[in-house]
Amino acid sequence: MIQTFHRSMSIAALMLSTGAAANAASYTTFDPPGSVDTYPRYISPSGVVVGGYSTDNISGKGFIRGADGTITVFRPKGAEVVEAVGIDGQGRVSGSYTPHKREQERGFVREADGTISTFDAPHTHFTRAAAADPQAGIAGYFHGSHGNPTGYLRSADGVLTTFKVPHSIFTLGRAINSAGTVVGTYVSKRIKIAAFIRTPDGSITRFDPPKSHESEAMAINSDGVITGDYLDAKGSGHGYVRSTDGTIAAFDPNDSIDTIPLAINSSGAIVGTYETSDKVDHAFLRTSDGTLSNIDPPGAVTNTQATTINDAGVIAGIFKGSDGLFHGFLRTP
Repeated sequence: MIQTFHRSMSIAALMLSTGAAANAASYTTFDPPGSVDTYPRYISPSGVVVGGYSTDNISGKGFIRGADGTITVFRPKGAEVVEAVGIDGQGRVSGSYTPHKREQERGFVREADGTISTFDAPHTHFTRAAAADPQAGIAGYFHGSHGNPTGYLRSADGVLTTFKVPHSIFTLGRAINSAGTVVGTYVSKRIKIAAFIRTPDGSITRFDPPKSHESEAMAINSDGVITGDYLDAKGSGHGYVRSTDGTIAAFDPNDSIDTIPLAINSSGAIVGTYETSDKVDHAFLRTSDGTLSNIDPPGAVTNTQATTINDAGVIAGIFKGSDGLFHGFLRTP
């Protein structure tokens, strides 16, 4: 159930490498009962983490880890794979799931009392929730009438709006902020892969980092600062941050050959994963002043990813341990 990206994550032996910033932080490893693959997707302002996990590399459930460490697991009726992507202040969890026969995917909302309702985009058998914001709702994509992915926004009160980048064949909503601005990736009819911004009034802006041959927007914070990744002419992957004025700055951790940012908080701190020339994957933190640090947790062996960060700077992610299993971790500054 390990999350996959447009560039496959290699699995190789990882020698632990931590900088001074990592040493100053505390780490906690966690897993739902019986998990062989724990994947945190979102951490709330109060430190509640939600995500998905599997017990046999085939089927799985969603989880909610409270700030006190208590873990609650759940699964919509008929689900085989569950991915929770957000939780609001009332304890309402958003996500999507795949039923047993895997012939479709559906969105869901789990109330704090455990009641689960499902939703679908119009006229489709595939609706994926990619991200959620407590105020603005859920963003994602669905397979449209021609089978091509189309973006959607489902507001907090349940109204679902579909959208498409003009002249595109694929539109993937990947992230949403509290204002309701959605960012993601599109593929043009000329097979150009690039990033987009959709504002609440429906306006869509397309953009590319300089010298980019392929790009995507992965996250946006409350101020509208965006982070994502792109490929250069040689096929190397780089991270970038796009300011609200449209200025784009590229970045890479030391020795990175492939950088993939995954989340950004309100102060502009960015977390993600990067690969080095020895085919090893590490987690990174980029602070708002541009300082980059390796933040691999103790005990990590491979596939280390920092997947989410809240405004207090608490980070959650995943790593593969010496036991061969994938574990969740928390990093507290």
